[in-house]
Amino acid sequence: SIVLLGRAMRRMVEASIETGVLKDFPKVISPDDAKAMPREKVMLLVTGSQGERRAASAQLARGKYMGLTMKEGDTFLFSSKTIPGNEKGVIQIMNAFSEKGVDVVDDSSGHYHVSGHANRPDIQRMHDIVKPEILIPMHGEHRHLREHVKLGAEKGITGVLAVNGMMIDLTGDKPQVAEYIETGRTYLDGSVQIGALDGVVRDRIRMALNGHVIVTLIMDEDDEPLGDPWCEVMGLAETGTSNTALTDVLEADLAQFLGRANAKTLRDDAKLNEALRKIVRQTGQNEVGKKPEVTIVVSRLS
Repeated sequence: SIVLLGRAMRRMVEASIETGVLKDFPKVISPDDAKAMPREKVMLLVTGSQGERRAASAQLARGKYMGLTMKEGDTFLFSSKTIPGNEKGVIQIMNAFSEKGVDVVDDSSGHYHVSGHANRPDIQRMHDIVKPEILIPMHGEHRHLREHVKLGAEKGITGVLAVNGMMIDLTGDKPQVAEYIETGRTYLDGSVQIGALDGVVRDRIRMALNGHVIVTLIMDEDDEPLGDPWCEVMGLAETGTSNTALTDVLEADLAQFLGRANAKTLRDDAKLNEALRKIVRQTGQNEVGKKPEVTIVVSRLS
């Protein structure tokens, strides 16, 4: 007997049976009925072959789903290939099942493969049924979209390959590119929505990985340092390879540079900031193996 786990699986099978696509499908029983049956008499058809955390397979791997569990001696079969990028989630599920004593079978043997994607004859049949005047493929990688457009052209269907951000005008006899708009991921940062290319997330990741150093320097009326610079260090080890406090090493290297810097550099904020930044990053690399993000604060007395 068959148990369908996951809403998408149930909807797909129910629709296929209703429309006559699936014929002579085995008897479907509920999860509650399955609990009372011998395990060897039950097959679970579950969602989540790509490692989706909330899908039925992932929940079975973590413990149970709708009261059903996988146990030692059971077999779990992945009927599809893993889409590149989903390997981590799929491997986690495989290992979780293995820890339960469940035998996991995947397509690595090459003996089987079930595809969820339409092939050329399927797509051609869809074209024959729908008879579109304009074709804009929307699923797949760029090479898939391109082949789909070419496939439609063989039947005289006008098509266009539209990539992300491309706005298409469909009012004429054939599709035209009307405009290009900015696309990409967005993040909710607190209460503000930011774009993936805005640099905010990138800067935060760099600070998390490499730490952050704030350098403060006061210059007098003659554009000379008023005392030595001082540093605040965040997210970095307190002591480096020299067995001296990292802040002391940074401040000493910066003071040494200021002692030999020429007047032109000391007068130019941009040049001074860049020079101080390079020294901090180089010292950080030498001491703790990281080039930190650096903020330079130069105050000039007038």
